[in-house]
Amino acid sequence: MNPIELLRLLHNLIRLGTVHEVDHARARVRVVSGELVTDWLPWLSPRAGTTRDWSPPTVGEQVLVLSPGGDPAAGAVLTGIYSDTHPAPADSSTLCRQVMPDGAVLEYDHEVHHLAATLPGSATLNAQGEIKVTTTAKLTATAAEGATINADTTINGRLSIVGDSVTHNGTNIGATHKHGGVVSGGSLTGVPSG
Repeated sequence: MNPIELLRLLHNLIRLGTVHEVDHARARVRVVSGELVTDWLPWLSPRAGTTRDWSPPTVGEQVLVLSPGGDPAAGAVLTGIYSDTHPAPADSSTLCRQVMPDGAVLEYDHEVHHLAATLPGSATLNAQGEIKVTTTAKLTATAAEGATINADTTINGRLSIVGDSVTHNGTNIGATHKHGGVVSGGSLTGVPSG
């Protein structure tokens, strides 16, 4: 092998580049590195066995092309190199954070023991089995447009309701409701009249 060919192979072992195109259906990318535009190459994923991850690279993402034997056609792409275009989303040593292009953020800070998810859209949790939420502190849920529970409900403990009305099948049973047919003595009152 002549020295020029050997130098070319060594130069191609590891190449810095940026993602040029993404084929999501085949999980392949083309990378621009200098004058070279690679063929379609697989990218490396944290897991790709019976447990699999899916977080495809994006056009413009800085990557490394790893080419065994110096042949870029047989290479694989190592993603995840920060750049001026796509800088690191945090600078804390205790924070794990994922930032999505639509503004969604998932993060956990192991110093303050705090998990946060900020979503610009909706969220769904589906489970075939039981779901439990347990806390040794207070649990607060806030819903600007109301909350609906589609299930028989049991409350084990005191229930305090603060608000201007409590209704049952459209009838006010709260602090301002009235009963008709009130008779003194041991008689029962009529149903609430609203």
